[in-house]
Amino acid sequence: MSEPAVIYETVHGSNAYGLARAGSDVDVKGVMIGPAAWYLGWTGGPEQIDLSPDHVRYEIRKFFRLAVDANPTVLELMWTRPEDHRVVSSAGERLLAAREGFLSRRVAERFGRYALAQLKRIRTHRAWLLSPPSGAPTRGQFGLPDRTLIPADQLAAAEALLDVGERGAADVSPNFIEVLNREKRYKSAQAQWRQYGDWLKHRNPARSDLEVRFGYDTKHGMHLVRLQRMALEILDSGSVHVFRPDHEELLAIRDGAWTFDELEVHTSEVAAQIDAAARVSHLPERPDEAALDRLCVDLVAELRVGGAEEIGRAGDGEGARQSHARPHRVSFDEESQLGRVPRADRTRSF
Repeated sequence: MSEPAVIYETVHGSNAYGLARAGSDVDVKGVMIGPAAWYLGWTGGPEQIDLSPDHVRYEIRKFFRLAVDANPTVLELMWTRPEDHRVVSSAGERLLAAREGFLSRRVAERFGRYALAQLKRIRTHRAWLLSPPSGAPTRGQFGLPDRTLIPADQLAAAEALLDVGERGAADVSPNFIEVLNREKRYKSAQAQWRQYGDWLKHRNPARSDLEVRFGYDTKHGMHLVRLQRMALEILDSGSVHVFRPDHEELLAIRDGAWTFDELEVHTSEVAAQIDAAARVSHLPERPDEAALDRLCVDLVAELRVGGAEEIGRAGDGEGARQSHARPHRVSFDEESQLGRVPRADRTRSF
């Protein structure tokens, strides 16, 4: 049985963006095609292998799904600089040659959603900095008795019906609804208290210093600006600039050049620009999924399905642009040591 072959792998993250500082981690992400059994057998295989927190390899079908959906982390892997490439086999060359086909107006929503998630995180942490919670919430603070008088299963059933607008089907009184709302607010406060505790426990000292000095996490702010600008560039011109031409300005934002209020204003303005650009972009509403599916089939068949004993050697030779001149094989001994992908998980079907 042959082993997974890495057809493409590249440096990613701050080093690829031109935003690395001394001590920055070197993030590496790749695309692999598994042995034929992953595709022809009934046990399947893993969707990704985590060699370390900074080194991830995606099985090709997961990579395609995420890229078609305009996932920022995955989509930009195909536009890193050649000097950042670690492995490019002949199959990897075909993948990169088809990269334009993954671009669509989905970028507006997906990149925008990631950017707004960064902003939400910044706002939450800033609120904790300016007004830290004084203690765990109590039921009494929400006008609730020490112990709920309504069985948990009844609460869950009523809540589910009310969430979908089926108040009549729930057959509950206004008083019950008020109690239910108080329970929901209490649960939300509990969740926020737990998040606050986790944040305090796991705060990165360097990020904590940024928050104390500038009133918000300026590194999150830097990546928020980067994501929004990339979305606008892709929608306007179809260009994906991973290595940032504005890296000096982005690093200045990280160093506190913008106040939090300036960041919020900029985010709002660029969000409106992204919405406008999406309406007139020359990019398709969605990628040609049938064409990309055919490409995925071709790459797997070329490497794994078409040549019995030869399938393990497909893609070797002069066409492989890497130090070993062949797709990198992940040994099963190596795979079994991957902390977040136990051996049993390798057989999870897709």
